Amino acid sequence: MRLASIGAALALGLALVVGAGAQETPQEANKKEALQRYNAGVGALNRGDLEYALYQFRQAVRLDPTAAEAQHNLGITLLRLRQPAEAAEAFRQALALQPDYVDAHVGLGLAYRARGDLQQAAAEFSAAVVKRPDDVHIRLELGDLYLNLKEPRLAAEHLAEAARLMPQDASIQFKLGLAYTESNEMDAAVEAFRAATRVRPQDADAQYMLNLALQKKMLLLMDERIEALRRMTDLRPSDADAHYWLGMAYIEKARFNAVDEKRFLSKLALDQFRLFQQLAPQDPRAPVAVHNIEALEHRVK
Repeated sequence: MRLASIGAALALGLALVVGAGAQETPQEANKKEALQRYNAGVGALNRGDLEYALYQFRQAVRLDPTAAEAQHNLGITLLRLRQPAEAAEAFRQALALQPDYVDAHVGLGLAYRARGDLQQAAAEFSAAVVKRPDDVHIRLELGDLYLNLKEPRLAAEHLAEAARLMPQDASIQFKLGLAYTESNEMDAAVEAFRAATRVRPQDADAQYMLNLALQKKMLLLMDERIEALRRMTDLRPSDADAHYWLGMAYIEKARFNAVDEKRFLSKLALDQFRLFQQLAPQDPRAPVAVHNIEALEHRVK
């Protein structure tokens, strides 16, 4: 939820009604003028006159320090004027007056984010989402924050909720796929990228990430397969079939690795084919093993 799009989420509210009354006390007069200033500030903020809105909201909170809405809108105005430190103070004042003020938590989260304090921003948005669990904008903010904080599992938790709330939004599915990829949950990543490509089949980035996710999933399965075969050769060292397939698995994995890793995997594969050749020289696959040995010997030199 970027500042330009929070107008609806951080609602300014309807202009407050200024009541008329006879024989006002000084305190009542101040509150009345504060409401007038507040309403003038809302109008100015709606038409984009930020400096005038700032003046009016400052006057409103001076006249009525208990006006949480005025403090909140003062914070929004300061955020739009790119003054996040001062905005944060206004939002804190609003929360001191009204601790359950969800929009003030959101505003304070935006102010912290603008200052680069992502942990504090996440804390404020987390407080807000407790009160508004189905607010997709808050969920997306938390998803983005936790991705930047290198906490992809937490990011995925909130992005999954956002995707549930807006299943036809391909951009949310794409971000969810990124979070699952970073947390190494490749089955879930593949499904998220597939969902993104179903909604936007012409999205080249989504198609590319789906390909990468499928490749990473395949590599993880390959590692699992290699580990199972390696354990089998430990348990049954004279099983030629296990050595043959372990050699083939090492060759397959080497195709997806850097040069140094390819050489190491090729050496492991060579050892397995040599063992296979010793254990089963008459096996129908022996010619394949001989061919692989010759090729691998050249590769590991």
